[in-house]
Amino acid sequence: MPELPEVEVAARNLRRWTKGRRVRGVDAAPTSIVSAAGPLGLAPLVGMRVRGVERVGKHLLVTLTRGRATLGLWSHLGMTGKWVRRGRASAEAPRFSHVRLGLDDGATLHYCDMRRLGRLRLVPDARFDERPSLAALGPDPLRDGIDADRLHARLARVSLPIKVALLDQKILAGVGNIQASESLFRAKLDPRRAARALTRAEVGRLARAILASIAFTLARFDEAGADRGDGEIVYVEENRKLNPFLVYGRATLPCPRGKGGVIKRLVQAGRSTFLCLRCLEERA
Repeated sequence: MPELPEVEVAARNLRRWTKGRRVRGVDAAPTSIVSAAGPLGLAPLVGMRVRGVERVGKHLLVTLTRGRATLGLWSHLGMTGKWVRRGRASAEAPRFSHVRLGLDDGATLHYCDMRRLGRLRLVPDARFDERPSLAALGPDPLRDGIDADRLHARLARVSLPIKVALLDQKILAGVGNIQASESLFRAKLDPRRAARALTRAEVGRLARAILASIAFTLARFDEAGADRGDGEIVYVEENRKLNPFLVYGRATLPCPRGKGGVIKRLVQAGRSTFLCLRCLEERA
């Protein structure tokens, strides 16, 4: 499931693949991924040159130009979306390819999405800041860092469990179910505690844990080659054997801290949370 680290990898790879490249062709299947992009779909991209790729939270923002004209392409990966490159136009398309962008170097970029919950939309003049979903985002940990004082003040007004609160993109952009579980484990904080009950010191510990978890995840993708454009990123739901996380998806397995604890799974707001009760008991 793509969260901040996975989308960051997508942004880095799109920059590598599209730097200075011109879109020579677009082929999009008639799915919900592009159905609201307008009557022409993604056809206006043809002939435009990619000038930049940015990431904010879980959102990919591509800016393209042609002469004085500017156009934006907004991409959200949903739950199973990913961008994949094929070096030759004749190369076999990857599974679940729904959108194909042909580039002037002969390569083709495929937007693949097994569950088809991702979205691609054109943004006139690349005015991304006018999209409501972007305007409402909180600070991005990788781009903006985390101000622990500000985060503590924000959480002090939230009665939800801290794990559930972290899923609110208005609090921290890009942190999702996986990173929330991983960060709370690293910080030795009980995911069931009310967000407003956390002390300033605990929020500081949580802030450091979130940044450490993101850095750890990006490093694992780099080791696998996905963060260098050499290989396709694999999500943990696709292959449990390639699970890079400390606790997420590891229910019933020994705690990685090696003190006899076992990873437990519980459900919060319909999402899985993973924790070690022995670690929490020790912290208490």
